[in-house]
Amino acid sequence: MLEKIGGYMPDAGLIRRSRVELSILAADALLATALLLLGIYMLWITFINRSFMLILPAMLFISIGGLKMAKAWPILLASGNGGEPGVLHKSVLVPVSRPETVKSLVDIACSLLEKGGTLRLINVIEVPQQLPFEYAETRKGKARELLMEASKHCERHGVRPKLEIVAARDIPQAILDTASRYGADLIVMGSSQRTVPEKFLFGNVVDRVLRGAQSEVVIFSYAKALKPIRYDRILVPTSGYRHAQRALDIALHFQRMTGGSVTSLFVGSEAESDKGSIILKKARLHAERLGSSIETIFRVGGVVDNIIDVAKSGGYSLIIIGATERPSYYTFLLGSTADEIVTRAPCNVLVVRTRK
Repeated sequence: MLEKIGGYMPDAGLIRRSRVELSILAADALLATALLLLGIYMLWITFINRSFMLILPAMLFISIGGLKMAKAWPILLASGNGGEPGVLHKSVLVPVSRPETVKSLVDIACSLLEKGGTLRLINVIEVPQQLPFEYAETRKGKARELLMEASKHCERHGVRPKLEIVAARDIPQAILDTASRYGADLIVMGSSQRTVPEKFLFGNVVDRVLRGAQSEVVIFSYAKALKPIRYDRILVPTSGYRHAQRALDIALHFQRMTGGSVTSLFVGSEAESDKGSIILKKARLHAERLGSSIETIFRVGGVVDNIIDVAKSGGYSLIIIGATERPSYYTFLLGSTADEIVTRAPCNVLVVRTRK
């Protein structure tokens, strides 16, 4: 049983403002290129005429132009391509259920939606087996209010979402079916860092979506005292595996958007020092290829304790961590390590599971 609700028109002022910002960035990149070329031309004239009066201004133009190009062009190219290769998505599905998470979920989803892509917000009304589907009619009012509130937040990003209410016996299956029906390539969900009994009930929904989705999944995990999501200081614990690598790509995308900092952290034993150094070096080189820079940290000892210690002592505002690579060894949410990090984290956490 489905109900579709018309979305809001995007805020034209926001769209114009983003285009103006992009135009300014393009002009800055072109000016930097012109300065560099002018400096090279002046240097060439200097050597041809054997007059060294222009050598100082030539070197100045080359230096300024080169530095500005190094900053402006990577950002401009990232804007044109939608960020790091493969980070943005054409079709994003966001199940919304709690008013306190709506703004952060919309912010994450819009940040990972490519220009012209489709953002679909759904609210799933669970209908108990002993009740008829008409039961959902009694709860559609609140569902509409929640979706409309979420749509308002989308306006601020210049995005017009598609809204839908879904009545279903099984919430995770309804989310998976909706994602499959519309060909979503990303699902963004929320999960609170709650007490064990509460978290187990909600974690089962997240766990089933993580395991069953054919698309990429990003889980926004937040503490009881919910703080707005921020990207100014991002910590990315890494194992070198694909989900962790994907977590780094998303962190770098947020860094390019906001100008924040990213730290890649490897925790292992003394015997894993060589492995850790190689993984961190690859992460640093990968960031440099994308025109970014990151800090790298190697820690010896317990994985969870070190990640939490670094997050606290470094004042990080967000942890982005990859889902476990060994689902058969774990039964709850993302694995014992990732789940404990989510529970103990001093800040918001994004958990990333890339495509199967």
